Amino acid sequence: MKKKIGLLVSGSICIIFVSFMLDIFDVPSKLGVPMDSVNWDAISLIVGNLLVVLIAVITYFLIDKRNREKEKNQREVAVYTLQNIYEQCLSEFKKFDYPKYAEYAKKCFDNEDPDFQKAKEQFLYDGPYDAHSDIVEFAKNGIISKNEYQTYLEIKEAHHMYVFLRLMFYDEKENAEALRNDVIFKITEAQKQLKEVP
Repeated sequence: MKKKIGLLVSGSICIIFVSFMLDIFDVPSKLGVPMDSVNWDAISLIVGNLLVVLIAVITYFLIDKRNREKEKNQREVAVYTLQNIYEQCLSEFKKFDYPKYAEYAKKCFDNEDPDFQKAKEQFLYDGPYDAHSDIVEFAKNGIISKNEYQTYLEIKEAHHMYVFLRLMFYDEKENAEALRNDVIFKITEAQKQLKEVP
C-alpha cells in the first residue's frame, strides 16, 4: 500500500516538475514546437486535476488504513472481553469445588430476604457476564462472528444451568458434573477458536 502511494506521489511530482521545467526553459520552442499552438489552460487544468486526484487517493488510503487499525483494535478488545468472561466462568467452576464456597452459595440462595437473594443470585449467575452488553454490541457491529456470539450464548446458558443445579441440589454435585464438563469443553474450544482467528 505504501509503495502504491509512493509511486503515485512520485509519478505525479515528476509530471508536474517536468512540465514546469519544460515551461521555464522553453524546451518546446527550442525543439521547434510552436508554442503559440500549445493550450496552456488545458495543461494547467490537467495538472490541477492531477493534484486533486492525487490528494483524494492519498486521503482514501490514509482513511482506509486508519479504519483497518480501528477494526483490528475493536476485534482485539472483543476477543479479550470474551476470553476474560470464559476465564471467569472457569474460575467459578473451580470455586464450587470448595465445599465452603458451595455451602456459602447455597445459604445465599436459601436466604429469605428478597433484596439479599436477588443480589446474590445475580452475582452467582451473572458474575462473569458483566460485559454482556458489550458482547451484544460487538455482535451487532460484526466485530465478532455470528458463530462466536452463538457459542458465547450457549456457554452463558449452560453456566447458568450449572450454577442453578449446584444451588438447588447442593448435596448432589454429581447431577451437575456432566453439564460442568460439557461447559468446560465448550469454553476450551471457544478459546482455541478465538486464538486462531486473526
